[in-house]
Amino acid sequence: MYKLWSHPWFCQSRKMAEDVEGDCDISVRKQLIQSQMGKPMVKGQTWYLIDSKWFKNFKHRVGMDDASDAIGSVADPGPIDNSSLFNDDGSGTIKENLVDELDYVLVPSESWDLLVQWYGTVDKNTAIPRQVVEFGFFVKQCRVEVYFLELRLCKNFNLETEILHKFSKGDTIGNIKKTMRKLYEIPDEVETRIWRCHSSTEIDELAKEESTAQDTGLYHNQLLVIETRSEDGSWVRQTKKMPGTCRTATTVSDKSSTAGPSSIMTTRFNPYGYPSESRSAPGLCGLCNLGNTCFMNSVLQCMSNCPPITKYFLNEEHFSELNEENPLGMKGEIAKAFGELIKTMWSGRHSYTMPHNFKLQVGRFAPQFSGYQQHDAQELLTFLLDGLHEDLNRIKKKPYIELQDASGRPDKDVAKEAWDNYRKRNDSVIVDFFHGLLKSTVVCPDCSKVSITFDPFCYLSLPLPTKRERALEVLLFHYEATQKPTHYTVIVPKRSLIKDLVTNVGQLSGIQPDNLIVTEVTRNHFHKFFSSNDSLEKIDDKDKIYIYEMPVQNDTHVILPVYLWESSAKIGFSREQLFGDPLLIAAPRKNCTYDVLYQLVLHKLQRNICIPDDNSSWWNTKTKNYSNGDLTLNEDSPGDENDESCSDNGDCNGERVPRRIFSFYLVTSGADCSQDIVKIHNDGNPLSFPTLEHIGQSFVAAKWTREARDQFFFDKSLEDTEDDQSTRKNLQLGADDAWYCPTCKKHQQATKKFDLWELPRILIIHLKRFVFDRYRRDKVDRMVQYPVRGLNMSEYVINKSHPEAVYDLIGVCNHFGGLGGGHYTASCQNHNDHKWYLFDDNSVSEIKEQAVVSNAAYVLFYMRRNCYDEQMELN
Repeated sequence: MYKLWSHPWFCQSRKMAEDVEGDCDISVRKQLIQSQMGKPMVKGQTWYLIDSKWFKNFKHRVGMDDASDAIGSVADPGPIDNSSLFNDDGSGTIKENLVDELDYVLVPSESWDLLVQWYGTVDKNTAIPRQVVEFGFFVKQCRVEVYFLELRLCKNFNLETEILHKFSKGDTIGNIKKTMRKLYEIPDEVETRIWRCHSSTEIDELAKEESTAQDTGLYHNQLLVIETRSEDGSWVRQTKKMPGTCRTATTVSDKSSTAGPSSIMTTRFNPYGYPSESRSAPGLCGLCNLGNTCFMNSVLQCMSNCPPITKYFLNEEHFSELNEENPLGMKGEIAKAFGELIKTMWSGRHSYTMPHNFKLQVGRFAPQFSGYQQHDAQELLTFLLDGLHEDLNRIKKKPYIELQDASGRPDKDVAKEAWDNYRKRNDSVIVDFFHGLLKSTVVCPDCSKVSITFDPFCYLSLPLPTKRERALEVLLFHYEATQKPTHYTVIVPKRSLIKDLVTNVGQLSGIQPDNLIVTEVTRNHFHKFFSSNDSLEKIDDKDKIYIYEMPVQNDTHVILPVYLWESSAKIGFSREQLFGDPLLIAAPRKNCTYDVLYQLVLHKLQRNICIPDDNSSWWNTKTKNYSNGDLTLNEDSPGDENDESCSDNGDCNGERVPRRIFSFYLVTSGADCSQDIVKIHNDGNPLSFPTLEHIGQSFVAAKWTREARDQFFFDKSLEDTEDDQSTRKNLQLGADDAWYCPTCKKHQQATKKFDLWELPRILIIHLKRFVFDRYRRDKVDRMVQYPVRGLNMSEYVINKSHPEAVYDLIGVCNHFGGLGGGHYTASCQNHNDHKWYLFDDNSVSEIKEQAVVSNAAYVLFYMRRNCYDEQMELN
């Protein structure tokens, strides 16, 4: 395929790469980077962020990607460019909510140094170094701290002294205190102490200076106060313990009256907007976002609106069933933190609250959730259900139970045995309401061995129809101008290149791929020309992709882009004045006169223009050798009033020269730079285009008057196309993971089937909208129809003795947006008033029942109608 143009930056970066090519063989580069990136992270190391697209191009270049061609066949990636990771305000800070592997890739410092040595960087501010810190409390996990913790600081409870400062999660309270003393210029001899503020009425002292910010549970935008001791030995705030609570109550000393109107101690002051006195209906309590924690808030709201679970915790039944010695549990901390939060949410005293204690406990036992980045709500739900189950497991000592094969026994007997054995080791309120039983049938393809097992489950994950391929809509413009453009729906792999698209279009159309040029057209002008090695990821489904059949550019002709431009009183040239589809013309490299170019454009436009008959006043009757409808004749034709044609009083021996339909100008590719317009004069000499060899540099605009466009041009681009219907393909699912057949004594690609045997009282259905593989992470936004009332699951249960299983929806965890910057909400039914509410972090609002069903639904919570007999009021 013809390489469209050579951008100056591209040429420079390619030359730089070629200069160092001899320093290190490409295969050696691959081995070096692969070995370094495979090393585990160690606390204190420095790693660097690299734009994922750049690193993807590097992997293609050296063959680190299975999708790559032969090593070295792909162009080098050029200098490292991280500009897409930085904010556009020039502050030098990186964008919020960047996603690992999707937006950036982490490489160790050794790899960064090598990549910079080989390819260089676009500027000195490209490097983004970050430290490796330990996350987690009981289970330590080393991770790169991409985002620092920004805290609000103030001195002596006076918010007029507030300062924003960023700290590492690994910084100790002692280090934070030193930083605050330095920021507020507190003398060494002055004694200080640090306070953490959760709300206007809830603060506590951070006395353990060896504890880290992560261990203490500090979160983004939290307020820390450094308090100084007065010369008389008194503090601004005196403390005492309130009976019956673990929180620190505060009373103001006699000197507090001097703190001023901005003091944190004033009665009405509220640094977090926390409504300490506001009241709300039980359960209608929002949860503040602690920094990208909407995923956690949505799960908590759905769990909070599961009536049996909420009743259990409101009645404090969990205290008598805490299993703090369970090695698989969280020492009872998750259950206690969840119970405390449920009591707050259903107290009716607050319209919203801060789940900081629950977030702290989650981070202690699940390091993957310890930061304040966005996470998957389903993963948190899985952790929460498992953590609550093990913290509340009534089995203090789990017995060893040997699994038995079905051996042809009736399913009813095998299922009962499996369930009884499971309950001997797992018995909790979570099992009571959320756990069911699946029948798993595996058949060996060789010996037909059938293996039947019954396994418990606490939610059903339903895969949504996905494609590893994508369908691209393209419009092919044939070289023969009389042939209508053809619309194709081309099926290509999601991870393929432009050359794969061109190959498919070539097979469908019978055109050699080398003769096809792929472009993106926006608002009647060329937005982009693609090269063969460009990734199809650069094309969105909404992009308008035009493919042009053209002869391969050589010494005899060049490819020239032409725009159609309607002139107006407005001075200059802009995209708003363009009309019709842009053209590509194969212009002679030599002897391309004004008339030759004019006839070439007329020829390309013959499906869209209509020439008046010979008797029209538009034509000059003295024009010779004109044949109506023949647009390829090299004859003068009418143009606009700005053309340099002679008039009756001109220097043309009294003969009137006809105007042309349009005249030519040289313009820029962006079609919006009026200062670069150059009129092409018709002096009979061959035209000279400064950079004609490279498409994307010089463009020609055919300028029409309004009169000429109205009379001659007819835009029929929508109906003047042909549809090709031969491009749809059926997609097949891949094989299941290999299963070890006890009869064949080897792993087999067996068939596996799941059947529902016993359904739980609360059924959780997880719609698998996020698709992950080694090449891509994607989200499926497909609409799934699900009933709000009367989901009858009885027909899907193979257990004939199963009771009636009719479910009503009680909660939906919603996900909006894509992987890089999505947002979670929850739609839940309040059990007291049976109304539906939208929980959007701290905001709670009533919604209509029909609004609950949407394509944002991610996790569905259903409750069986005969879940319990008693009528429950959650007050």
